[in-house]
Amino acid sequence: MSVKPHITLVKLEKPIRVEVKYRRFVATIGPVVLLPSPSKPRYIALRVEPYGEFAALRALLAASLTGVLVERYAEFKPHLTVYSIRLKRPALDDIRLAVEEAAKYTGTAFEVRAVHLIDTTGGAYMPVYAVPLQP
Repeated sequence: MSVKPHITLVKLEKPIRVEVKYRRFVATIGPVVLLPSPSKPRYIALRVEPYGEFAALRALLAASLTGVLVERYAEFKPHLTVYSIRLKRPALDDIRLAVEEAAKYTGTAFEVRAVHLIDTTGGAYMPVYAVPLQP
């Protein structure tokens, strides 16, 4: 059930360089969410706030990346993915320990200082490049 913790702002068809001008901001980790839904969880994640900051940064990226975006979900829900669930139909008991472990981070604050393009092909998380945010 492991995955490198990350916040996905956009998904791309192929790596592409982009420049965005946005300021650093402080984010706070919220409660555990099961995605895409509690009845069919594939990921254990934590909500992240402030929604407005993540949505604005995502909109800037999307505007710069026309033609290479891959949109899978209609509604943007900023979250920190911490675990991938490999079981087809897990019972709550199957994932309880991972959910409890993830919940320990609720309330943690951190500074968002950069956006990283990560290649996740084949489950390997390889950094491609980073776009620093302005202080």
